[in-house]
Amino acid sequence: MGTGRGTGGRGDVRMTTSSRIALVTGGGRGLGRVMALALLQAGHDVIVASTDVDALAETLAAAAAMPGRAKAIAVDLAVAGEAERLADEALATFGRIDILLNNAGISVSAVSTDHLVNPYRFWRSDRAVIERFFAINAVAPMVLATRLAPAMIERGWGRIVANTTSLDTMLRFSLYGGSKAALEAETAVMANDLAGTGVTSNVLVPGGGTGTRMTDKSGIPREQLFPDTIMAAPAVFLASDASNDFSGRRILANRWKPGLPEREAAELASDPIAWTGYGSLGVQPAMARK
Repeated sequence: MGTGRGTGGRGDVRMTTSSRIALVTGGGRGLGRVMALALLQAGHDVIVASTDVDALAETLAAAAAMPGRAKAIAVDLAVAGEAERLADEALATFGRIDILLNNAGISVSAVSTDHLVNPYRFWRSDRAVIERFFAINAVAPMVLATRLAPAMIERGWGRIVANTTSLDTMLRFSLYGGSKAALEAETAVMANDLAGTGVTSNVLVPGGGTGTRMTDKSGIPREQLFPDTIMAAPAVFLASDASNDFSGRRILANRWKPGLPEREAAELASDPIAWTGYGSLGVQPAMARK
């Protein structure tokens, strides 16, 4: 798709150390659009990816007056090979990717719009549905990370951020919960593997029900939910040098305090990634703990 050009006076000047290039999946609408626009407003260049061409066009239009440059790529991450294509095309667009924001996802509303009153039980799924959920919510984010992380490591700076879901939601919704739990666990592994490289890996979630297209399909009034804009400030923090060495954490955006210094707000709004610190850990031999 096309490119939205900002009018912030940058012209063709390349990035400064405070200006990065981000790839935001699911950036055409909802939380992805909020985070993409926040990064653009902060001066970063952003590639937004989505299956919805019209939504991507709307995001580019909203980005037109912002300092950062925006590029849209239409992609269906449920299709084998599309995550690889997205990574390659994103790299070719601005020459590098500094920030991977794995936000794209499919929710239980894709298979049941009345699941709040008629719970979607796991036995209602077939192989095709199971594979679609895991392809979008877990496999594609992992593929993107494997393609983009090596260059980040080589440069000594990078960010991998995953929008998973609340821990209780993982245990309540079949398909969605399991696939997002897989992404959370793998993002935790990434944080461990990336220690000392200058590349960080974190989870950023709203921290509860948030007003988006997905919740609209469930029939929940938006006034009962958090506004989608709560994702903006933490996303900008994670894209900045202020988040250097901030890794292996899960930020709950609803706990973010705007009046605080970013690093302090992030510490207070975050918990250990995945299930670290919750429940009993396995007792492992010394060799397995290395």
